[in-house]
Amino acid sequence: MKRILIPLVTWFLVADANALNLEKCYIGAKGSGISTAAHCGSLAVPENRANPDKTIELNIAVLKTSSSEKLNDPLLLLAGGPGQGAVDTFAGIVGVFGQLLPNRDVVLVDQRGTGDSNPLRCEVDPDEYEALNDMKSDAWKGWMKNCRQSLDADTTTYTTTEAINDLEAVRKALGIDQWNLYGGSYGTRKALTYMKMYPEAVRLAVLDGVVAQDEALGVSHEENLRSTLSRVFALCEQDEACAERFGDAEQQMWKFLDKLKEEPIKLNLQNSSTGEFEDITMTREYAVIALRMFSYSPETMGLIPLMVSLANHGQPETMAYQAQMVMSSLNQGLNNALEISVSCAEDVPFMPKETHTTNSLFGDDLFELMRARCELWDSNPVDPSFKEPVKSDIPTLLLSGEYDPVTPPGFAEKAMETLTNAQHLVAKGQGHIVGTRGCMPKIVTAFIQDPETELETKCMQDFRDFAFFIDMNGPKE
Repeated sequence: MKRILIPLVTWFLVADANALNLEKCYIGAKGSGISTAAHCGSLAVPENRANPDKTIELNIAVLKTSSSEKLNDPLLLLAGGPGQGAVDTFAGIVGVFGQLLPNRDVVLVDQRGTGDSNPLRCEVDPDEYEALNDMKSDAWKGWMKNCRQSLDADTTTYTTTEAINDLEAVRKALGIDQWNLYGGSYGTRKALTYMKMYPEAVRLAVLDGVVAQDEALGVSHEENLRSTLSRVFALCEQDEACAERFGDAEQQMWKFLDKLKEEPIKLNLQNSSTGEFEDITMTREYAVIALRMFSYSPETMGLIPLMVSLANHGQPETMAYQAQMVMSSLNQGLNNALEISVSCAEDVPFMPKETHTTNSLFGDDLFELMRARCELWDSNPVDPSFKEPVKSDIPTLLLSGEYDPVTPPGFAEKAMETLTNAQHLVAKGQGHIVGTRGCMPKIVTAFIQDPETELETKCMQDFRDFAFFIDMNGPKE
């Protein structure tokens, strides 16, 4: 079970604003070792508001303040993905915000299609992964059809807009005046959409790893990852120990990827989850996924030149093993069918037909496969107005990591063009999602406490560029 209720939660709806009865519980994903005290339950909402006969249950957890001076504008944490459930995603850090915001509740709501809110998820066998990402294979077609048929859901209603309507229902049921929003990655799209749809319900917003509203997720993956990797390799060249050990690591990366394109590598690896050994085929796409995931945080960016060098010199197991762990984690943490529903409605219809990339990591096959998948999925493209930049004077704090490979600082700058009461902070040497790093939680909570006061950001000078691993023992002292 993902949550243990004390006692078993009972929920009911009544006519007044206090429609939810919250009971004590513990939250934390199974096997994570996290057990955080909260108050839990669910709220029934129509799956399709145009035909409200069928309802789904939204999973809700609240970290309640014990303050006698409680403010009725809690912090609402919005998870990313698309496909992450907020309750499990934030279970480990919700207490931090609770301590720093002693007069406010912190609220988690699993977005419809995630967590315990009617999750939309289809299993992927490890030995299927390569075929499911190969445009030339028919395996992905069978998987898509079987996945869609297995779901008891109207997938056309699992969109960001409907998720925000759900959150409004939760706000009213809890009798909350306004939210303070914190969204990370795709969660920033939810926050921006909320600001657009229900501005009176939002006191302020913190956008961490910003997805500008007019951005079609996926279109910039190539450019952003190439930029981050190039900067990582440039830093390696400037680092005496890294340059001496690896030479031109960027050229080694392209050399290895070219080898894989000509001849994928057969490997027998131990599954980190089951302990069993499995035969895998390390393709070029497989290696690119490892590089992309290692670009997300400074702790793993420093491993990239070493991982590339080992692979290029006959030891691809390290890269393959890391890719395996990443894919296993993604498969467990994301509700993949929800991701498909959101992407097919809000991103794929706005992608260019061709990108004509040269010497690329992903290539045009990525976009072709995404479009082909959507042809087999029940979804309705959003109205083009959904993709228009959000205009708002709501106090907004935008956060970026200097080396973010998926939502770089330029995305935040683009979103800020129509946010007239916003400020943008860039964390040096950091990757994707910075609100929980170093002194950033204190800066975030200071903004929430008083968005009009100038923020004290001197502590951000403590952020430094990451250190490179010269071997598996770690960085050279």
